[in-house]
Amino acid sequence: MRGVRRVGAGLADQFVVACANAGNTLLALLLLDRHRSGVMLQSLALAYVVMYLNRAFVGDVLLALASRYDGERRDRLVRNGLATATAFAAVSAVVLLGFWAFWPRGDVNLTDLIWVAPFLPVLLLQDTGRSSYLADRQPAKALANDLVAVGTQAVAVTVLLLAGVPTAGGLFVCWGLGAAVGAAGYLLRTGHRPWQGRPLRWVAETRHLSGWFSATAVIGQFQVLAVTFLVSHQLNPVALSGLRGAQTALLQPVQNFVTAVQGLVVPRASRLARDAARPADEGVRAATELRRLTRKLALAFTALAVVMVLVVWPLAVFVLGRFDKFADIAKLALPMALQAAVYLVQVPFTAALRAMHRARMLFLQYVVFTTTSIIGLLVGAGTRGLEGAAWGLTAGAAAGLMVMVGLYRYSLRYLGEPEPDRSGEPEEPAAIPA
Repeated sequence: MRGVRRVGAGLADQFVVACANAGNTLLALLLLDRHRSGVMLQSLALAYVVMYLNRAFVGDVLLALASRYDGERRDRLVRNGLATATAFAAVSAVVLLGFWAFWPRGDVNLTDLIWVAPFLPVLLLQDTGRSSYLADRQPAKALANDLVAVGTQAVAVTVLLLAGVPTAGGLFVCWGLGAAVGAAGYLLRTGHRPWQGRPLRWVAETRHLSGWFSATAVIGQFQVLAVTFLVSHQLNPVALSGLRGAQTALLQPVQNFVTAVQGLVVPRASRLARDAARPADEGVRAATELRRLTRKLALAFTALAVVMVLVVWPLAVFVLGRFDKFADIAKLALPMALQAAVYLVQVPFTAALRAMHRARMLFLQYVVFTTTSIIGLLVGAGTRGLEGAAWGLTAGAAAGLMVMVGLYRYSLRYLGEPEPDRSGEPEEPAAIPA
C-alpha cells in the first residue's frame, strides 16, 4: 500500500508540474494579444532551456546518485547540488540580462528577459528541491511543495486579473513569486542552505554523471530546434504548427508520464545497482532484482504502449477529423501514437542505465536517436510532406529504442563492478527498502 501511495504521489506531482509549465504558455495566449504573447513566449523558452540544463546537471544526478545514500553523505550531495543550481542560476541570469540589453529588436524579441532573469535563482532552487525529494523517495513532499508554488502563482495571477492589468512582466513576476514561496518552504522544511554547499565539490564528485547528462540535454535541445527549423525550411510554417500541435496533443502527455516514472524508478534501481557490487550472495540478489525489475517494467510498459496505440490512434483521427482546421493533422495520429509507444517501451531501459551510472551510453544513444530522427525527417518530408516527416521521426525513435536495449544488455556485463569513491570520505550506504 505504501508503494502504491508513493507511485500515486509521484504521478500527481508530475501532473502538477506539467500543468504549471503548460499554464505559463496558456496564460500568455489567453491574457495577451497574439503578438505580445509571441514575444513573451520567446523569453519563456529561454528560461525553460536554463531550467532544463540545470535539471540535467543537478536534478537528474541527485536522482541517480544521492538516492544511493542516507545520512550526512546524501545531505552533503543535496547541499552541494543546491549551491550549484544557485550558482548556475546567477550566471544564467547575467547571460540573459546581456541578451536583454544587447540583442537587436526584430523577429526575435527578448525584451521580457528583464522580468524572468531575476527569478532564475528561486526557480532553479525550487526545481532542484523537488529532485532532492524524489531522490529521497518522498514524492508526497515534492507534490506538496509544488502545490504551494503553483497555488501561490495562481493567487498572484488572480490578483493581477482583478487589478485589470495583465501584462507579460506581471505574469513572469507571478511565476517567480510562486517559485520563491516554494523554494522558501523547501529550505525551511529541510534545513538545507545553498550557501553551505560547494559547487566545485559537486563538479568534482559528480562529473562522471553531470557532464554527460548535461551533454545529452544539449543534444536534446539541438534536436528540438533542428526539427523546428528543418520543418519550416523543408515545408512551411503551417506544417510546423501542425506537427507541433500533434506533438503537444499526443506526445507531451506521454513524455510527462515518462518523466514521472523515471523519478520513481531511478532511485530504487540505483540502490540495487550499488548493492550489486556487494560481496557474495547479497550482490547476486541485488543484481537479480535489478534485472527482474527492468524485465517486469518492460513487459508492463509494452502492454501499456499497445493499449495506448489502439485507443489513441482512432480517437485522435475521429476528433481531429471533425474540424476542418485540423484535418491535415489527423493523418499524423498513427505515427505520433507509435512514437509515443516507443518512448513508453524505452522507459525501463533508460532508468536502468541511469541507475547503473552509464551516462556515456545514454549520451551515445541520444546521439543516434537525434541523428536518425533528423535523417528520417529530411527523407520523409522530401518524399511525403508533413506525414512523411512524422514517420521519419517515428523511425528515429525506433532506432533509438533498439540502441537503448542493446546498450542495456551490454551494461549488464559490468553490473556488480564497484565504482570508485569520488567523495574522498567513507561511504554511508543505505539499506534496500523492503
